[in-house]
Amino acid sequence: MKRTAIVLAAIVGIGWLFSGLSAPAAAGSRYDSVLKSPAGREKLAALARMEESAAIDAAVLKALAADEEPLIRARCAELLGRNGNPAGVPLLSILCDDSNDVVARTAVYSLGLIGGISALEPLKRCLGEKPSSIKMYALEALGKTGTKEAVPIIAPWLRNFDSSLRAQAALALAFTGDSAAAAECDAIIHDPDARVTASAAYAMGRLGYRGGIDRLTELLGHESAEVRFRAVEALGRLKAESAVPSIVPLTLDRDRWVAIKAAETLGRIGSGKGAPALEALLASKDDYLRTLALNGLAVVGGKKQFDPVKPLIHDRSLMVRRAALGAVAKTGKDDARPLLLKTVENGARRERSTALELLGALGNPNDLALLVQALTPGVDPLIREGAAAGLGNWEGKADLGAPCGYRDESGATLTPIEALLQAARGDDWVVASIALESLGKVGPPAIVPDLVHVYDSSASYNDGDRKIAVVDAIGSMARKIGANDVEKFGLKEFFARAAVDADPRIASAAARAASGFGMTLKAASAGTWQRGTTPWSEPALPLGDVTIRVSTSRGDFEILLYGDEAPGAVRSILALAKAGFYDGSAFHRVVPGFVIQGGCPRGDGWGDAGFLLRNEINMRRYERGTVGMADSGKDTAGSQFFVTHTPQPHLNGRYTIVGRVTKGIEVVDTIEEGDTFSIRVVE
Repeated sequence: MKRTAIVLAAIVGIGWLFSGLSAPAAAGSRYDSVLKSPAGREKLAALARMEESAAIDAAVLKALAADEEPLIRARCAELLGRNGNPAGVPLLSILCDDSNDVVARTAVYSLGLIGGISALEPLKRCLGEKPSSIKMYALEALGKTGTKEAVPIIAPWLRNFDSSLRAQAALALAFTGDSAAAAECDAIIHDPDARVTASAAYAMGRLGYRGGIDRLTELLGHESAEVRFRAVEALGRLKAESAVPSIVPLTLDRDRWVAIKAAETLGRIGSGKGAPALEALLASKDDYLRTLALNGLAVVGGKKQFDPVKPLIHDRSLMVRRAALGAVAKTGKDDARPLLLKTVENGARRERSTALELLGALGNPNDLALLVQALTPGVDPLIREGAAAGLGNWEGKADLGAPCGYRDESGATLTPIEALLQAARGDDWVVASIALESLGKVGPPAIVPDLVHVYDSSASYNDGDRKIAVVDAIGSMARKIGANDVEKFGLKEFFARAAVDADPRIASAAARAASGFGMTLKAASAGTWQRGTTPWSEPALPLGDVTIRVSTSRGDFEILLYGDEAPGAVRSILALAKAGFYDGSAFHRVVPGFVIQGGCPRGDGWGDAGFLLRNEINMRRYERGTVGMADSGKDTAGSQFFVTHTPQPHLNGRYTIVGRVTKGIEVVDTIEEGDTFSIRVVE
C-alpha cells in the first residue's frame, strides 16, 4: 500500500497524547500496576525507546528479561519479535519456558516472527508437555518460520484429538511454502469439525495444490458457510476451470460473503463459462456483487458483454461506476473510447483518473496529447496519477518519443517521455513515483542517467517512494540495457549506493534490481532513516483500551483500540482524531469480502500525517471486523487503517492490529469507495 507524506501542521496543544512518558494509562490497562511504580514505568520506557530506535541494548534487555514482573518479561519477548533479529532466538528460547503463561506465549509467537531454522528447535520443544494454549502459538509460529523443515514437525498435529490444534496445524502448513504439505491437508479435508475442513481447504489453495480440486469442489455444497467460503476461495487460487459450473450457484448463496467470494472467484479463474452468471449479477441490488461482476467481466467477458456493462458507468455507486469503466474498456475496446473520453471530461475525480489510465491501454495516438496535458503541473494530482499510469500502459512505445501535438503555455512541445520525466522530477511525490514506474515500462535506455539524477536529487523523507520507483524502473529495464551501457551509466556504483540507503525499502529494492543485471548485492542499510517528524518526543507507553466512533453517511460504528498492544499507533489515531485530521476523509479503497480502508488525506492511498510509525506486531488475529494499520513495508504505517470484512489469516503477523469493531459491523459491510467519515473519541 504505497503512500507519501502530507505534513500535519495543525496538531498542537493536545496535551498528554503527545507526551509518551506522561500519558496516563486508560482504564482497563493490564499495565496499570506497573505504570504506577516509577521503577516499573522507567522499565517500560526503556523498552519503548529500544523499540522505537530499533537498537537493542543486549545487557539491559537481558536484565529486564529476568525481571520479577511478568509483564516486563513479556514486553522483552514482544520487543525481540518485532525487532526480528535472529540474535534474539536464544533469549526467546529461555522465555518460552517461563512459568508465566503470557510470557511463554509471547516468546513463542515472537520466535515465529523472527523465523528461520534457528527458531525450529525451541518451537518443537514447545509442542511437548506445554498447555494447549502454548501449542497453538507454537504451531502458528512454526508456519511463520517459512521453512520446509517445519512441515514434518507440524504435520502430525493434523491428526491430534484436539480439533483446535488440527485446525491450527492446517493453517500453519499454509504458510510453509511447501507444496508437499498440501497433500497432508487433503488427507483431512473431510474432518468432522468444520473449522478443520475450512483450514485444510485454505491451506490447499495457498499452497497451489491442484491434486485436491475434486475434493474442494465437493465442499461447495457443505452446510458450513465457512467451509464453502474457503473452498471457493481455494478453487479461485487454483484457477480451477473445471469447478466453474459448481461455483456458479454460489453467486446466489444465502451467505453474502460466500456469494461475494464466488463472484470474485469466477473472475479470478477467467473462464468464459462464468460470464453468464456474472452478467446476471449486474442486476443485483448489492453494490459489492455488481462491482465484482464487472471486475470479472473485464477478465472473462467478450464483445457481447459490452452492451450489458455499458449502462453501469452511470450507476449511483462510484465504486460500481469505476468498475464499469474497466469492464467497458475491456469488452468494448475501441467502442469504449468515446465513453472514456466523456468520463475524462465530465466524471468525478477518481472516475477521470481511471478513464485516463484506461485510455492509455487502448492506445489511440489521438489521445496522447490529452494524456500529456493531463500530466502537466497544475492539474489535479489525482488526474495526473491516472495520466502517468495511462502512458505506462501504452503499447506503441515508438509513439512516446515523438511530439504528440501538445504545447504548453509557453508554446513548447513535450513528447510523452519528456512529460513523464518532467513529472518524475516534479514536486508531487506520488505523481513522480507513478511516472517513474511508467518510464520503467516504456522508457528507452537513454533516459537512465536522467533517472539516476532524479534519485540523487531526492533527499527528503517524502522521497522514499520516489527513490524506490527509480530503482525499480531501472531494474525493469534490465533486458533493454546492454553491458556497455551498464558501464557507461555507472549502474554498478549506483546500485551499490542504493543498497546501503538508510531506508531499508530502498536498499532491498536495489539488491533485487541489481540481480537482474547479474550483480549480487546485499541490502545493508546504513545511517539514520528519516521517517518524518512526530509531534511527540518519546515512544508511547501502554494506554489501555480506548473506544472511538467512526461516523459515516451510512451510519456509525465503534472501534475498541488496543492501547496496550499497539500504544504508538493508538496514540497517533487518538491524536489525529482529536485534531480533526480524519474529518471528511474518505474510504478510498474497498475490496468486497476483504477490507475497507481509509485515513489518507490525499484520497488516493498514498498519504499520511507526515510521519511513519514503527510496526507493533502483536498476538491479536485478523478476524471479521479487525482493524489494522496500512503500510508500504516494515515500519511505514501512518494515518491509514483498514477493517476486515472476513477473517484473513495471511495478514496475521504482517500488519499492526490496533483494534476491533465492537458496534456497527453491519455498517462496515455497506461502506463503499468514496464514503466520507469522521472519528471521535468516546469519552
